[in-house]
Amino acid sequence: MINYKKYSIIDGPLTAKDLKAIHGANYFSGDRVIVILLDLGIYDEVTTNKIEFFYEKLVKAIPSLYEHHCSPGHPGGFFERVKEGTLLGHVTEHIAIELQTLAGMDVGFGKTRKTRIPGLYNIVFRFADEVAGFFAAKAAVNIVNAILNNQSFDLADIIHTLIHIREDRVLGPSTQAIFDEAVRRKIPCKRLDEHNLLQLGSGKYLKRTRATISSDTNHIAIETADNKYLANLMLSEAGLPVPQTKIIESFEQAVEFMEKVHKSIVIKPVYGSSGEGITLSITNQLSVPSAIDWASSFSNDILAQEFIEGSTYRLLIIDYELVAAVKMVPVILVGDGKKTISELITEINSNPKRQFGDKSRLSIIEIDDITEHLLKMNRFSIDSILKENQEFAIKISGSLKNGGSAIDITDQVHEFNRFSAERAAKIIGLNVAGIDIICNSIRESIADTKGCIVEVNAAPDFRMHLKPTHGIDRNVAKPFVNMLFPDDTKRRIPIFAITGSKGKTSTVNLLAYILELNSLNTGKVTDSGFFIKNQKLNYCKIPNTYATNMILKDPTLDAAVIEVTLEGIIEGGLGYDFADFGIVLNVNDIYNLCKLTTYLHDLEDVAYAKSVVAEQVYDEGFTILNADDNLVIQMRKRLYSNLILISADKKNSKLKAYKKKGGIVYFLDENQIVRYSQGKQEVIIDLEEVPLFR
Repeated sequence: MINYKKYSIIDGPLTAKDLKAIHGANYFSGDRVIVILLDLGIYDEVTTNKIEFFYEKLVKAIPSLYEHHCSPGHPGGFFERVKEGTLLGHVTEHIAIELQTLAGMDVGFGKTRKTRIPGLYNIVFRFADEVAGFFAAKAAVNIVNAILNNQSFDLADIIHTLIHIREDRVLGPSTQAIFDEAVRRKIPCKRLDEHNLLQLGSGKYLKRTRATISSDTNHIAIETADNKYLANLMLSEAGLPVPQTKIIESFEQAVEFMEKVHKSIVIKPVYGSSGEGITLSITNQLSVPSAIDWASSFSNDILAQEFIEGSTYRLLIIDYELVAAVKMVPVILVGDGKKTISELITEINSNPKRQFGDKSRLSIIEIDDITEHLLKMNRFSIDSILKENQEFAIKISGSLKNGGSAIDITDQVHEFNRFSAERAAKIIGLNVAGIDIICNSIRESIADTKGCIVEVNAAPDFRMHLKPTHGIDRNVAKPFVNMLFPDDTKRRIPIFAITGSKGKTSTVNLLAYILELNSLNTGKVTDSGFFIKNQKLNYCKIPNTYATNMILKDPTLDAAVIEVTLEGIIEGGLGYDFADFGIVLNVNDIYNLCKLTTYLHDLEDVAYAKSVVAEQVYDEGFTILNADDNLVIQMRKRLYSNLILISADKKNSKLKAYKKKGGIVYFLDENQIVRYSQGKQEVIIDLEEVPLFR
């Protein structure tokens, strides 16, 4: 595997002058993108059909690019463009996208834009993870250079590295499902760390989640569930069916317990997960010392428990109600008298449905400490050959991450079993819980079949319900998000975003002042920094994008007012997903146009960049445009929100036309601000009453 932290662009005709990630809506896209400032060098204006054998080499090197439709709009369309002739920047863009796709990160967007500097192009593509995006960008440039230089490259190694980056950094299945559900419901969602910590909502309405634990989850309940003995005791005292259980400190106590229950036992650590430290179905005293040693390597406290016959079922409880259930099936090898245990595992792993990591329906089976313990307990080695039809379970748990499989049985759960699982979650106090039941059939009451609740799991994995190996996919993220944000609750604070060439800061300050007068704790971002209740909180210059990101994480805010600069849009994106009010004052950035020559060609480009503020407004929100500026008024063609026009001239023709259509307009009439809506006209305020104009 390539060391991606030290991976760099090799020498070649193509050179990356700059490489950056832009988060959020920006000049190039409504979503996050990687931007390569690529110098084509001697290949500027040289199309692929003029480069000997380039098409043939590319098709052979990455045949999966056939799936890219490109402008022809059908499979093979991109290859047609390459054969007919396209620039190498365009090729680099498609390769960067395809590398991520082959690694299981479907990004599906890219564009290539020429700059005002000859030979320089902005290669733009979306990314699932920033590190993966940067690696894909470098790899794409290296692949094109390798083809041009007649050098070889290891595509499999590149994809393998990207898969490892994905598994290390991309959100887990549970967290990703929660993120997607929040976005679908127009709830702002931010990733707060490199793992699975999310912020849902904004300002005083925000909630945080880490995987399936939320800021509403009871911490004492988590600790209780983690303590298997305490959880078992509490459920037993509540009248729920659980296995007989005893804390043990010695071999003698384990044997005494075995004799008491008159059946095989389980020895497990009080604290542990995923089958760690567990030895099942101990039937003789000789196995006890090894089982105790194994359990004690995970926890100082050990318990013995009666072994319950049957299958393991996971019942998912959200907001104290059953929402999904699966039968968990551990990996069981079946011998043929010829293959070794290692060969049998390799054979199972050859199933194309099994993939590395936890993003697919089935995971690769790995030989870990649990497998080694089971081999030892059964006096096997990895090279042992199982007899024909001899079965051997190489994992304790049937969880997907251990290579097990899941069968959805949500519609089969007996009413008493449902009642018991929901009651167990309430007894422990977990609003989200995975209740493990062992019984012969989940269709029958465990009260009648001697089934038991064997564990209560905090932070249960959603993957087995989202993507069961067999059965119906259950969108369990929906009830989870609904628990945090019921339909009648607010999810976000209002955002007022203001851009323009002149007057931005004054407008932000005035608007924040008005909101504060109305007892709204307001955060604001200007070129001077970011403020909470007019108190400046940063003492060093930071980009507006980052300042915006910071104030939207503040749980004390009622509203946010944001100055959006042209540089911010170009360099870092907006810093928010959507605003409730997007205001565009004017366009006249000659100075900034000179500074941003690698992105902008003319004032029309400036207007296009600033139009991001107008476009990124919620459907039910309002975009406010200055009808006196021709470049600004043209933005109305790209809006999805409600439009309000403003003008200093009550005779403005566009204003008058919009009034006739029933639109909302504000204009200056002599010394008064006047509002017109639905055929009614009213004076809002006299300018002499506004301190700013005195």
